[in-house]
Parts: sequence; structure tokens; C-alpha cells
Amino acid sequence: MKINTRSITLAATLTALCAVTGFIPFVFFLPVMVAATTLSIGMVAFVGLAFGCVSLAYSYLMPSSIVSFAFIDAPYIAIIPRILAALGAFAVYKLIEKLAKPKSKVGRVASCSIAAVTGSLFNTVLVVGMLVLILPSLEFGDYTTMTYVPVMLINGAIELACMAVLTPPVSLTLDKVVLRGKRRGETDAVKAAQADYSCELSGEQEQPVQHSDNDGAERATDNKRP
Repeated sequence: MKINTRSITLAATLTALCAVTGFIPFVFFLPVMVAATTLSIGMVAFVGLAFGCVSLAYSYLMPSSIVSFAFIDAPYIAIIPRILAALGAFAVYKLIEKLAKPKSKVGRVASCSIAAVTGSLFNTVLVVGMLVLILPSLEFGDYTTMTYVPVMLINGAIELACMAVLTPPVSLTLDKVVLRGKRRGETDAVKAAQADYSCELSGEQEQPVQHSDNDGAERATDNKRP
């Protein structure tokens, strides 16, 4: 998809939604997955970056788990995995579109769901993996990074299921109403304008050629000359 006003507007809306879904457990990654299945690669990376920045901001404002303190100690853990997860979901979605070329509604739902599952899985694996490798001894209350890994994996599994169910209807609706719907409207407007212009040309061509009386008199005089 080319970058245009509609895609920029949708990317900005999804970026704003990252701040809202950040308060909702297990669905906070939804705007990124919707972006991965509707927008261009640049916009997808931007939304992933925005989500990482929002996660980092929440860690400073409302630290609630060992993950929040890990993001404060190593901010890149909050940002890099989110960008890579968004791009991974985008790549999977485009690959399915290229190879399978889903046309039916069921096929399109399946492609969105698979891409969302991939992105959620990438997000969990990358975040947990970087925490274990970079901050294995970080402590928060009775937990350390290593003892908190099962909790993160369970939360990641629930998030994966939510992304698989919620991403397809949201993505397909936005693609139909916001993106494809407006493109069809613009196409119809262009066709209507072209039709009006063709009618005007046809009307001009059908008008009879009128000759002035002087031209008729001159032709009559020329005919009478020897």
C-alpha cells in the first residue's frame, strides 16, 4: 500500500490507541497487529515504535511488575522487540497474500489471524529472551527475572489467543471502510467526471456547422462565374 492521507490518518489513530489499550490486559498489542495487516511497512514500523515508547512511558509512570523495572533499566527492551514483532507480522501477512492470494472472507480472516499470532509470538519471545539474557538477576518483590518467566509466558499465551481472535475483524473492517471504501468512492467520482466530460465532447461534435449568409452569397457568386 502506498503512503497517502488515509494510511497516515489510520497510522496516527492506531498510535493513539496504543495509549488506550495499554490499560487493557492482553489486548494492548492489538493496534500494532492491526497496523501490520492494513498498512505499509514504514507505517507498521512507526506504530511498533510508538507502542514501544508508550510501554516505556507507562513503566516510568506506573511500574507494576518486574517487566516495568526491566524497561526502565534497559529501555531498548521495550522498543526493539515491538518494532521487530510488527515487521515480522507484516512479513508473514504479505507472504501469505503473495503465495495463497486469499480472496474469500474466510481466507482473509485466516491470513490476518496467522499474522497476528506470529507478531504476538515474536513479541513475547523477544521480550522474554532479552530479559533473560540482559537482566537475569533483576529483582522485584519476591520475583526475579528467571522466576517471573512462567508468568510472562502464560500472559503471552493469553495475548496470542486474543490477537488471533480480535485482529481479523478489526483489520478487515478498517480496510473495507477506511481504506478500500474511500478508494472506491474516489474511483466512482473520477469515472463520473470522465463520463460528464465525454458527454460534453459528444454534444459539441453533434452540433451542425452553420454557415453565414455572406459565405453562401460568395459561393453562389463563384458558381456563376465562367
